Amino acid sequence: MANSYMKRAGIPERFPAVDGDLILSSAIDAGIGLFTINIEMVFRHTLDRNRLVQALYLIFDAQPILGCRMVIKDRDIFWARLNKKEWGSLYLLQNNQEYEKFKTVSIDSRSGPQIMVGLYTTPEGDTLIIKASHQVGDGGGLHDITRELSCIYNRLKHEPHYQPEPNITGARSGRQIMHQIPWTALPVIVANFIKLSWNNSHPKATHILPLAAWQQASWMYKLRHIPPERTARIVAYGKKNQATLNDVLISSYLRALAQMGGWDGTSALRLQLTVDLRAWYLQTKRAGGICNLSGFEYANLGTDPGKDFNSTLSRVTAMIKERKASYFGLSETCLAPLVTLIPYPWLVKLVDNGARKKAMQKNVPHLLTNTGRIPPEIVSFDQPPFAAWLLPPVLFPPCFVSLVSSYGETISLSVGVSRDSYALVDVFLDKMISELPG
Repeated sequence: MANSYMKRAGIPERFPAVDGDLILSSAIDAGIGLFTINIEMVFRHTLDRNRLVQALYLIFDAQPILGCRMVIKDRDIFWARLNKKEWGSLYLLQNNQEYEKFKTVSIDSRSGPQIMVGLYTTPEGDTLIIKASHQVGDGGGLHDITRELSCIYNRLKHEPHYQPEPNITGARSGRQIMHQIPWTALPVIVANFIKLSWNNSHPKATHILPLAAWQQASWMYKLRHIPPERTARIVAYGKKNQATLNDVLISSYLRALAQMGGWDGTSALRLQLTVDLRAWYLQTKRAGGICNLSGFEYANLGTDPGKDFNSTLSRVTAMIKERKASYFGLSETCLAPLVTLIPYPWLVKLVDNGARKKAMQKNVPHLLTNTGRIPPEIVSFDQPPFAAWLLPPVLFPPCFVSLVSSYGETISLSVGVSRDSYALVDVFLDKMISELPG
């Protein structure tokens, strides 16, 4: 117990806000979406509730940033450590209705804590859901949170008095990426940014789904799972055409989009993509701490979707390969450190005005984020689940976020959508999957 006290006593009462924190916070204050990410894990066994509660309690020491709230006081922006009574506990969900409602609960990063965990028990086994504030981390950050929680849970089985070492000094800012980039690369990255800006405004308008206005009182996640047999055929097709799985998914998305919403043939078939910068620029593929460490790229077919899937895939593969050869994901990320120099109210106005301007210009590309493979070891609670997937944050229309994740040999596609757009999004998701080869 003395060791536990000493470790906890060494945790600071506040942590500095970094560039990613300011960017996400300004988006929250601009009111452009719901910034909570989820991971669902479906088990064929029952989890030890007491051990799970203990593991949840300890993760707030292992990763202290999770047990904080974001504080904004004029120019002073920081993370403040919560009292342990404010950390919350395990949410025991009694039926499917409670579980579905819990999925749509958003975390308030200003009150904290930055994660919530729910458990739903059925005769077939337990379903575990971990919710994380996007304010504290992205999809890669949620992977790290899940890994930490499962590690603590599993270790407690054999070491009931285990106390994790607090991660107090782990890097959370984008500087951990920029430190890997030579100064000589900056002119190239700036040139890439200029080229990207031109491409994103030619054609000026972007074709999107005609989504209805967001209804906060009535929304849900839509899910599609591509089974292992189909996944194997899709991967084989990609390899045959020297394309990645992501290239194939981008192509199917853009081809489906071209068939929806009465495309006039003059607006761009353009898609915003995320890049996990950990995987591209960090030797360990892991950030120093729980954080947002993603960049953006774009796929732009202009006004020509291609005569068939092969021609679309060929163009998408070529443009993505070109970008991967020149500081992939950094064209806009290189500007991130500048947000620390801007007064926070100005940053919020900049984000708000930028979003409004793009909406007026009808140039708001949909976002496709691929969080990649979920390693079985990070979701193992005594045993790995037989199914797992992520659910994305929500950006209000005209924005639209789709998330791809994979576990085992199954690909999952998820989106958050409100009631008046249910039918439209169902058709779109089915059309996207029908466009996939195999």
